[in-house]
Amino acid sequence: MKTGFQKCPFEHTLFVKIRDGGKMLIVCLYVDDLIFTRNDSVMFDDFKKSMMDEFEMSDLGKMHYFLDLEIVQSDDGIFVSQKKYVQKLLDKFKMQKCNPTNTPSEFGLKLYKNEEGEKVDNTLYKQIIGSLMYLTATRPDIMYSVSLISRYMESLTEIHLMAAKRILRYL
Repeated sequence: MKTGFQKCPFEHTLFVKIRDGGKMLIVCLYVDDLIFTRNDSVMFDDFKKSMMDEFEMSDLGKMHYFLDLEIVQSDDGIFVSQKKYVQKLLDKFKMQKCNPTNTPSEFGLKLYKNEEGEKVDNTLYKQIIGSLMYLTATRPDIMYSVSLISRYMESLTEIHLMAAKRILRYL
């Protein structure tokens, strides 16, 4: 029988405690936040009580929002989205009133390193790419398009920025 927590070998902030009968408690630490779940309510309650006795902390109940992820828990399952994050992106990049499109990239789009096109701001492009890459966690439909445009971080031109903005228009 395992009595203590074991650190996950693949994620340094994740700890698991397993007891007989497959009873399990999973704990994730992130800066000053603690998220935990279980398949045994006694383990869950004991852990929560011990943590609140040891540290000054608040019980916020079920998770609803974490790292720009919106979490909805119901009898049908746990659903994760980034609707608010998408809205923040559109606001940040001044795309909230853009014309929407049905696809994240143009059909047959081929991008090239074009030294002769009109140069654009590398910083803006990199910010868009980074933001879109984080969004792929919940939006696999944009993964290919984001992967394609992320190849052109240097010597980019207007056509690369237009491809990035098209993904924002799709969102």
